[in-house]
Amino acid sequence: MRHKSRLLLAAVAVTASAGLALGVTAPLATASGPHVVDGSGAAYNDWGDEGTLSVNSHSSSNATRLWQSVLYADGAMWKDSSGSLHTFTQWDIDGIFGWKTRSATKYWQAQEELEDIDGIVGKETFGQADGFLDGPYNDGKVTYTGLEHEVTFKRVDGTYYVRIGSKWKVAAYDWRG
Repeated sequence: MRHKSRLLLAAVAVTASAGLALGVTAPLATASGPHVVDGSGAAYNDWGDEGTLSVNSHSSSNATRLWQSVLYADGAMWKDSSGSLHTFTQWDIDGIFGWKTRSATKYWQAQEELEDIDGIVGKETFGQADGFLDGPYNDGKVTYTGLEHEVTFKRVDGTYYVRIGSKWKVAAYDWRG
């Protein structure tokens, strides 16, 4: 049921925001390099060509912070050592891809019925998530409409930014505090 709700939300968001004739899609974003989350054209297909995030790959980065914002928006759950589930909260968004983020990513992948439920954010996982992006708007804002919350990113000159406190920081794969 959750997956069907996501598909309906995606269809509405794409139809409402794209303003394109049915059947016309923008090409995948061309990566400006392996160091930042980027995109061009309509936001709903920006992330399908992104790099990998995991406990072993770009584990401390603002790109990880961007992914954690998706987990928060969708109300993803992480499992503790006793097997109890807990909701991924705003306080869990710290830019560190640790065991909690890996567990919540597996939960998210299972809820989205992805083929690989491995706790690694790669092209399939990023590509599924970008279907719920809307924008960019005139001010560069891009919204991710999650099942629980809506989060906002900025995309300026093709580069994504995440909010850290009151400042916007580049969603880079290397650590940029």
